[in-house]
Amino acid sequence: MKSWEDYFLDLAKTCASRSNCLRAQVGAVIVGEDKKIKATGYNGTPSKVESCYERGECYRIKNGIESGTRYETCRSIHAEQNAIIQAGQDRCKDATMYIWGHNFICILCKRFIVQAGIKDVILQKDENSPKIHITVDEIRKELEN
Repeated sequence: MKSWEDYFLDLAKTCASRSNCLRAQVGAVIVGEDKKIKATGYNGTPSKVESCYERGECYRIKNGIESGTRYETCRSIHAEQNAIIQAGQDRCKDATMYIWGHNFICILCKRFIVQAGIKDVILQKDENSPKIHITVDEIRKELEN
């Protein structure tokens, strides 16, 4: 039988398949302590905003902007942010977020995660990568430095 962790990471991977970003396809699932899904998200442009996919080019790729920098140049909302927006803070409290397609959390999303009340994050970049578990306490300590 598949573990809960693997199950929710598989769902996050499926969410990533909805991404309209040319650079990275990332999915996120927020799960309550009761193992019930509170929300899902994927990276992509805000509702009714033309995506890079529709434009046929990504400004960040075109201009060689390194991943993890200059977020203001991106047209998309991150998967983590989208899931938190969909869930609302009341449904995020003490939840776990599963992220597929990345092995790190950007500084912007770390702030969202802490503020939303999420307690744990589990990430996996791809099938060949290890799972990474990060607690909200670890994120808070990093934000304080």
